[in-house]
Amino acid sequence: MNSTQWLSKFFFLITFISIFIIILNYIVDPYGIYKTNFFPYKLSQDKIIRLIKVVRVNDIKPSSIILGNSRAEVGFDPEHKYFEQPSYNLAVSGGTLYESLHYLEYAIKQGNLKNVLLVADWEMFNDIIKKTHDFDDYFDESFYKYLFDISVLKNSISTIFNKNHINPYLENGLRYTDSSMVPENGHLFASIKYEKADKNYLNVNNTYLGTQRSSFDDFKSILEICYKNDINLEIIFGPMHIRYFETFDYYFGLETYYKWKKNLVLLADEISKIYNRKPFKIIDFSVYNEFTTELVPINPKDKMMYYWESSHYKKDLGDIVLDNLLDLTRDKQLGVELSIQNIDQHIENLKVNRVKYVNIKSNKDKFFND
Repeated sequence: MNSTQWLSKFFFLITFISIFIIILNYIVDPYGIYKTNFFPYKLSQDKIIRLIKVVRVNDIKPSSIILGNSRAEVGFDPEHKYFEQPSYNLAVSGGTLYESLHYLEYAIKQGNLKNVLLVADWEMFNDIIKKTHDFDDYFDESFYKYLFDISVLKNSISTIFNKNHINPYLENGLRYTDSSMVPENGHLFASIKYEKADKNYLNVNNTYLGTQRSSFDDFKSILEICYKNDINLEIIFGPMHIRYFETFDYYFGLETYYKWKKNLVLLADEISKIYNRKPFKIIDFSVYNEFTTELVPINPKDKMMYYWESSHYKKDLGDIVLDNLLDLTRDKQLGVELSIQNIDQHIENLKVNRVKYVNIKSNKDKFFND
């Protein structure tokens, strides 16, 4: 065999393998990008969920979206009557303000967006700027380029042989959750595991880790974009369990958390004046009440009603929050609407209620020194 024949066969083989990979990735479609549905169980979606959610927004062209991190991703159902349909949960695990801003811009580009629920979380303001290095490339809509990706091939093969038939995400973007989220050791074990995890990788000055860029600049951009496009934006602080506050105090000091809340309220008011509009509503559900003080059971067989662990709340509690947003006068103890007039008093109330509900010295010893 001469060199020409050898090269010809070599290139034929390479071409054949390439075409095979493309066809296999398209047919199996492990992420659900191409909607071929030969394999309906998209078990690998969580590996590239930031891209998947761009694809879904392109398909759905939602009227309403949810922005936030994993707490919003598992806690808020876009099918709830609070949202104008079609609606989509555009929150992502570990999501940052930078990512939320880009998702918002892309959703507006689809031409149908009217309502946004931003579930503001302190960690979104103090983490690395984006969780995948190619995040910005997801919005160029070149979705077919992933057919050539070897990592997609690996996940295609895993999808073919995987017998787990539970998709990690629903079609509306809500992260699928069930009792398997709580380990056999129970809610308390899961909570302690989160609480003792190292949090020192986060910043405390509302800048993205490893940069000098202020996350408040992205928050400001979100406010301005919503004003310019006549979008109804509501901002909430999610219903965090009180154990979360004690963890936060241990690592960062609760004054840092209170200051962050106040600065968001002040900035929202400042931007509203520039646009001569009413400030967007900011409602705080991270308060002390019958829900956020739910007892974490010692017995691993006992189930919590509203929380998976001290970091993530269930959709059941998210539904109650959304019901409350439809009529804020229904339960003032559940959520408090904030303004520049009441933010200082609200923070003082949080401090008073903390002492009322929490034995602070005892809990520090219990959480971190056992």
